Amino acid sequence: MIIIEIPFKTPTVNHLYGHRGYRMFLKKEAKELREKIINLCPDHDFKETDKLNVTVEIYEDWYTQKGDIKRKDVANREKFLIDSVFEGLGLDDKQIFEHKIIKKQNKNIEKAIIQIVLL
Repeated sequence: MIIIEIPFKTPTVNHLYGHRGYRMFLKKEAKELREKIINLCPDHDFKETDKLNVTVEIYEDWYTQKGDIKRKDVANREKFLIDSVFEGLGLDDKQIFEHKIIKKQNKNIEKAIIQIVLL
């Protein structure tokens, strides 16, 4: 099992990519953010043929002041996290056979915790 804590909020994919004509590119800030995430990845014993279960918990304030649920695309943010973590681990996200995203309410801390377990 691996648990990786990303101690900061990650933006959605919409904010990470720029467009030049029909081409998309990763913005400079996104490349720097990806490097920070890659540097948080530990050594591991997973093999390229292992089937993996991944759970992503995203901690932040999910409610408006009125108590309504904010319109936030959690899956869009999670995609960048998974891509960056798997690059840092030297694995391929095709190995994910089970996957779960959990929103965790927290007004004071914005972070993500990614748990990867062998199936």
